[in-house]
Amino acid sequence: MTDYINVKVVSLRELFSGAYRFRLPWFQRAYAWQNSQVGRLLTDVFDVMEQTYPLRQRYFLGSLMVARPPGQLDTALVDGHQRVMTLTLLFAVIRDLEPDPVIRSEIQNLIGTTATRLQPQDNLEAFCTAYVQSIGATVKTPDTDSGTLSEAEQNIIENRDYLRDELSNDDVSEAVRRRLLTTLADRCFVIVQEVADEDEAWRILQIEEETRHGFNPANRAKVSLLSMVPQAERESCRLIWEDCEAKLGSEDLHRLLGYLRTLKLRRRSERPFETDVAQAYDINMRGIAFMRDDVGVTAESLALLRRKDIGAASQRAEISASIDQLTWISKDLWVPAALHWLKRRGDKDEFATFMKRLDRMVWMMRVAGIDPIRQQRKIISLLNEIDKDQPVASMRELDISSSNRTAVLANLRSNNFDAKHYAGRVLRRVSAIIEDGGREIDETYLTIEHILPKGFVEGSPWRHNFRTERSVKDYAHRLGNLTLLNALDNNLADSRHWSLKCPLYLKSEFKMTRDLASLPDWTPEAINQRTEDLIALLFKSWDLEADPAISRSSFPRFN
Repeated sequence: MTDYINVKVVSLRELFSGAYRFRLPWFQRAYAWQNSQVGRLLTDVFDVMEQTYPLRQRYFLGSLMVARPPGQLDTALVDGHQRVMTLTLLFAVIRDLEPDPVIRSEIQNLIGTTATRLQPQDNLEAFCTAYVQSIGATVKTPDTDSGTLSEAEQNIIENRDYLRDELSNDDVSEAVRRRLLTTLADRCFVIVQEVADEDEAWRILQIEEETRHGFNPANRAKVSLLSMVPQAERESCRLIWEDCEAKLGSEDLHRLLGYLRTLKLRRRSERPFETDVAQAYDINMRGIAFMRDDVGVTAESLALLRRKDIGAASQRAEISASIDQLTWISKDLWVPAALHWLKRRGDKDEFATFMKRLDRMVWMMRVAGIDPIRQQRKIISLLNEIDKDQPVASMRELDISSSNRTAVLANLRSNNFDAKHYAGRVLRRVSAIIEDGGREIDETYLTIEHILPKGFVEGSPWRHNFRTERSVKDYAHRLGNLTLLNALDNNLADSRHWSLKCPLYLKSEFKMTRDLASLPDWTPEAINQRTEDLIALLFKSWDLEADPAISRSSFPRFN
């Protein structure tokens, strides 16, 4: 039985050397990674690149489960699809940014020459060849309408383009990309678990997934932490914990440990919350003090934030709006900064101003596509600045850099804006601005309406203003062509012409949609104008100028 399963550690250079020709079974789960996961991987590899031997000699990217009959190259990739596809994207982008043909050819060898190292399912194979795996493929734009791409295809294109943007900016030189390539190939490793029979590999994976203990994270943390405090203090600590759980719920109480870790360590960590917290707060010696002064006090502040029951009476509405908008775009990222401010300075004085600036910073980072690790580092830098007790106006970490602003504008003006994961949240925020706070919107009730339909039959009156498929593709997915409707009205609107959609818009509960009904026609100029007007509303809410250089047409304004 010693050869039942073969487990080994291999570098990415070995993994993509040709020893394996990975095949994705047709029933394999779709490629689902998004910018956040891809950005985290890229940032981790950059971190490894900057560290010299032997400080961090190897960086492990996890494990793969594969099935390969003895003596064959054809290998079923049972588990690890997301990582192998993302690494293929990364190698392909570096290849197409490399000017030296010799190095470019070496990189292509990692992707595959006569046969690719990764063979996707049949319905993805031609797509991946055309837009990822062939030399020069990553600079090509799919010919088809993005709305007709599968979710896996959309994720491939969005992640590919994200990587290209990250690796072609002014901070990443040709030499840096080559160092990154060497780091990826020779210092990044995976654990390969290999069996001969594919059915057996799937059975092993299924047993592992089905027997994995679905332990409540909060309960696990509770058991772990209470076991570490002095025995005489355990009952008192248990009562404090359960009181906090009653205030927050188990999910938020577990999140609270993550916030406490960030507040104490001021750095990223990949260890379990309770492990870091136990060591950082010395709970083996100060169990009750930790539960009372750290968990208890912080839980009270977090409960106030969640209820939006905080701040001076004159500022409460403004603070509540900032908390709402922060929660729409991120449940966790901003919380340690808000908690730290409350601990040091309370909820009076400049708290409303601080929360408004924090709201702006988090939204701008998310819309700019900054990866989660850099977002977290920004928050940690902000914590250090809060320690200085400066006025909000002097806090440089809350300022918006020109590169961040440029990236936000580029994404908001993108001709595939509707494919962004935050598209609905941006529309919700714009709607709240236009409604001047307005009523609460149930997110499950929202649907995004494409005013110019993504597709319509030949002979449609839409052809008067949008004569070609290219013009439809260029304009249908822009921010300015999107609005909110309830699901019933969205189904009714469908691909109707402008004149038939306007009566539906006029009775909409969303003011941003009702405002459309007064316009005489819907044209490319109208979409461009509305895109800029909605961007201007967003930037005004952030106390920023969108782009004074944009020329304004005579088309009726949207506000």
